[in-house]
Amino acid sequence: MANIQSLLFEAIRKRLPQHVPLEMKLAELLELEPMDIPSIISGETALSLEQAKKLGDAFQISLDGLTELKPSVIPFRFRALDYNLHSLRDYFTAILHELKSVDNWGPRRLIYAASDFPIFTLFQFPDLAAFKLYFWGRTVYDIESFKERKFSLEDVDKENLRLGEQAWRQYLKMPSIEIWSSDIVNKVLKQVFHAYKFGYFSKKEEAAHICDQITALLNHIEIQAQLGRKYHPDNYPPKRENYQLYYNEVSVSNNTVLFSSEDTDVSFVLQNALNYLVTDNRGFCLKTEAWLNSLIDKSTPISIHNQELRDNFFRQLRGNVAFVRERLV
Repeated sequence: MANIQSLLFEAIRKRLPQHVPLEMKLAELLELEPMDIPSIISGETALSLEQAKKLGDAFQISLDGLTELKPSVIPFRFRALDYNLHSLRDYFTAILHELKSVDNWGPRRLIYAASDFPIFTLFQFPDLAAFKLYFWGRTVYDIESFKERKFSLEDVDKENLRLGEQAWRQYLKMPSIEIWSSDIVNKVLKQVFHAYKFGYFSKKEEAAHICDQITALLNHIEIQAQLGRKYHPDNYPPKRENYQLYYNEVSVSNNTVLFSSEDTDVSFVLQNALNYLVTDNRGFCLKTEAWLNSLIDKSTPISIHNQELRDNFFRQLRGNVAFVRERLV
């Protein structure tokens, strides 16, 4: 247990904000006197299994992940709307917790291989975000409150959008690399057309409005790529470059996200729209990073440089949106 105990404290130090003393935080969580903590940190006093689990839960650290496991056995945390998250509010609260823990790392970056619009970007355009949440809730997760009503912009859960915007603002803080293919817009367009065809919209013109929101999002991402900077559509861009966009000719197979810093990596694998698996297992993160770097090497940068390719790429995406919008009659 002593070796696992030292590895646990090492992992906690990486996740703890620098201004928070480790000893005081441990005393608070373990409900012990501060004078009892140094011997625990040094390993002279062993943690009980219950105490170790309490610390692991508090910092979202897998105790299994601290041991030398076979490469084929990887510990993950699973966040699922149909398993341990019971509402969209639960989901965004969990996402916020994950992002704020990453925020404590200091200098870090994000790599996002996107088969669909990165979820964080949707909340820059709340009507589009509201539609996506409605569609996922009704068709993927069978949420009764969504199945019993049609989509209406007048009947949107503002709290879900507020939590989503908070997550998006955390995302804005992180320098990001995103990898897109020309298929990225097709999934949401199929969802809009499906919802229109089967009468999910309370007003037919709202389907056209969602298409306009998709175009507005594409226009904003194009400007971000041109400048190499992420920012809110209503604000000025930051002074420093913090955004790289790559175009991959082959469809990106799944939504995979890697957060990395000098000392810590965390991988997210999105599943069934909103569900996701997350792990800080070093071996898995290294494999994920290698795959992402290989994908980047096979892609073409379209942020800042390669204006002609960037113009053609976004013109094609907007053309796909216009094609669907014209059929919403």
